[in-house]
Amino acid sequence: MSQAHDEQIPWQATARRRRLVFFATIAFLTGLATFWLGANLPAELPIVWQALVLIPFAILFLWLALGFMTAVVGLWVLNFGGQNRIASAPTSPLPQLQTRDTTAILLPIYNEDIAYVYAGLQSIYQSLEKTGQLHQFEFYILSDSDDASNWLREEAAWSALCRTVGSSERIHYRRRKHRTKKKSGNVMDFCRRWGKRHPYMVVLDADSLMTGDALVRLVDAMERNERVGLIQTPLYTIGLDTLYARGQQFVNRLYGPIFFAGLHWWWLGESQYWGHNVIIRTQAFMGHCHLPKLKEGSTLGGEILSHDFVEAALLNRAGWETWLAYDMEGSFERPPPTMTDALKRDRRWCQGNLQHWLIIWAHGIPHLHRFLLLGGIMSYVSSLIWLGWLGILTAIAVFYPKLTLIPLTAGNSALLVLTLILLFFYKTFGLAETVRKGTAHLFGGVSGLSASVATETLLSMLTAPVRMMYYSKFVVQILQGKRAVWGTQQRTGGGLTWADAWQEYGWVSQIGVAWAILLLIFNPMTFLWMSPVIAGLVLSVPLGMLTSVQTSLQTNLFRTPDEVAPDYILQAFEKNYAEMLANPCISTRDLFIRVVVDPLAFRQHMTYIPHRQHVPEGTRQQREEQVKRLLEQGPGAISNSERLIILEDDDMLMQLHTQVWQLPEARFHEHWMSKL
Repeated sequence: MSQAHDEQIPWQATARRRRLVFFATIAFLTGLATFWLGANLPAELPIVWQALVLIPFAILFLWLALGFMTAVVGLWVLNFGGQNRIASAPTSPLPQLQTRDTTAILLPIYNEDIAYVYAGLQSIYQSLEKTGQLHQFEFYILSDSDDASNWLREEAAWSALCRTVGSSERIHYRRRKHRTKKKSGNVMDFCRRWGKRHPYMVVLDADSLMTGDALVRLVDAMERNERVGLIQTPLYTIGLDTLYARGQQFVNRLYGPIFFAGLHWWWLGESQYWGHNVIIRTQAFMGHCHLPKLKEGSTLGGEILSHDFVEAALLNRAGWETWLAYDMEGSFERPPPTMTDALKRDRRWCQGNLQHWLIIWAHGIPHLHRFLLLGGIMSYVSSLIWLGWLGILTAIAVFYPKLTLIPLTAGNSALLVLTLILLFFYKTFGLAETVRKGTAHLFGGVSGLSASVATETLLSMLTAPVRMMYYSKFVVQILQGKRAVWGTQQRTGGGLTWADAWQEYGWVSQIGVAWAILLLIFNPMTFLWMSPVIAGLVLSVPLGMLTSVQTSLQTNLFRTPDEVAPDYILQAFEKNYAEMLANPCISTRDLFIRVVVDPLAFRQHMTYIPHRQHVPEGTRQQREEQVKRLLEQGPGAISNSERLIILEDDDMLMQLHTQVWQLPEARFHEHWMSKL
C-alpha cells in the first residue's frame, strides 16, 4: 500500500466529529476568557496596549485549554470509552502469534552506559522468554559510537550477553562507520541491510524497557490491521531517585493514563510518533520515511533533528494509519535525573522542533499533523510568548502606574476561576481514577498521594517560570543560528552543589530580583499578581539544588506503582544491571590493548570491520607512522580518534597485532601485557 485509500475508513468520520466538538469547545473557552479579559481592561489604556495584552493571552489560553480538554476526554475514555482500541486490552489473554517472519527489535546507541543498555536488552529478552514467543523476535544493537573504548566495550558486552542468554543467532551487533542523520539514519541503514527480513521493527531508545507481553500485543495488532503503519505505546518513566526524577515519574504515572487516553480520543489513526517504544511496518517506513535535508544556510536548515513527528506525518500522507495504544502497559523509559539535565535535553529538542516550521507547509501533510507539528513548535515558542506577555504587563505597570490593570471585577474573578480550573483541576482526575480503581495504596496511600500531589503542584508552579526563561533563551539562540550539540543524554546523576547551581541558574535569579524590585517601586499591585512567577525566578538556584537531591525510595512522597509492585522486567533489570557492572569486559580496563594483544579478541573484532581495498598512499603512510609510534611508545601515545582509525582498518590492525607480538620481551611486557 503506497497511496491513500479511496474508500471511507470508519474511524475518519468519527475523528472528524470528535475534533469538531473538541476544537469548538477549546475555541469557546478561549473566546470567553479573552472577552472577559478585554471587557475588564481599563478604558484609559490605549487600544494598542490592549491589543498587546489580549493577543498573546488568547494564544496562551488556547494551548492551556487544549491540555485541559485532552484530560477531560481522557477521563471519559477511561470510564466510558474503550472504542477504537488498536491493540488488545491489557486484561485480555495474550495472543499467540502466527507470523512466519520475525519482528526486529532495534536498539540504536551512541556512546551510552554499556552496562545500562545491555542490562535492559537482556531484561527484554528474558521477558519475551516468559511469554513463550521469543522465537518470533530478533534483536539488533545498532551502534553509532565514535569513542574507541565504548565501541570495544559494546563488542565485549555483546559477546558476554550472547553467552549469558545462550543465543548468538538471535542478538546481532553492528556499528556504523559513516554515521549520518543520527538515529534516523541509523534506523534507515538497518532497513536497507535487513529490512526485507522483518515485516515489523520495534524501535527502542538506550533507556527503553518493554515487556514481552507488550511486544507480543503490538505484533498481534499489526497482524490484524493491515492498514496500520505505526503503533506508538504510552511511555512511563521509571528508575531514578532524585527529587526531580521521582516527581516526573509520579506525574507520569498518575496523570499519564488520562492524557494518553485523551490524545487517542482525538488523534485516532493519525497519532504522533515519539521516537521509541514503537512498532513500525518496515516496508512502509522504507518506502516513505526517507527524510529530506532542509535547505542549508538558514537558521533552521540542515538535517531534520526531531525526525519522529515528521516520519509519522509522512506515513499518514502515504495512506498508512498511525495509532497510540493508549492503555498498553509495560513500556518504560528513564527520565533526566535533574532539572538541569532536562533543560539540556530540551535545548536539543527545541532546535529539532523549530525545524518543523519548514515542514508544516510540505505538500500532502494531513491537517492534523500540521497542527501537531505546530504544537511541537509551540511547546517552546509559547514560553517566549508568555515572557513577552509578562513583559508587556510590566511595561504597562511602569508607564501607567496609577492604572489597576486587572481590577477585581466579576469578569476578572470569573476569568481567574476559569484559569485555575484549567491549570489545576485536571489533577483531581488522577485522584478520582485511583479511587475508582482502588489503587491509592500503590501511590503511598491516601496521605502519601495527597502530599505528593500538593508537593508536585508547588514544584511545577515554581519550575514553570524557570523553564519559561530557558525555553525563551533557546528559541532566541536558535533563531540567531546557534546550534545545539546532540550528544549522549545524561541518564544518571544528581547532587548539584551551590556553586554549580549558581553558575547554572544565577542569571535567572538575578532577573527575578530585578523584576521584583522594579514592580515594587512602580506598581505593587502588579507585583502581587505576578508574584508566583517572580518567586520561581528568584528561587531558581535553591530550586535547582533541591530537585537534584537524591531521595529515599522507601518514602511515600512521589511513590508509584512501579516501585510498590514492580513488573518482572523491572526486577530483572536491577539484577542484570548489577551483574553487568561487575563484568570485567565492560569495566575500566583498556580494551584497545586487549584487541591488539589477545588473539581471540583480535579475531572477534576483525569480524566487525570490512576490508578496505583502496587506501590513498598519503593516508597509508600516516597510518604506518601511527603503528611505528605505538610500537615505540606504547598505547598511550595515540589519541581516541587515532585509535578509531586503527580499529576501523583491518590491514593496519593486523600489522599492529603481528608486530606487537614480535616486540622485544621487555618492551612487550612494559607497554602492553602489564596494562592488559
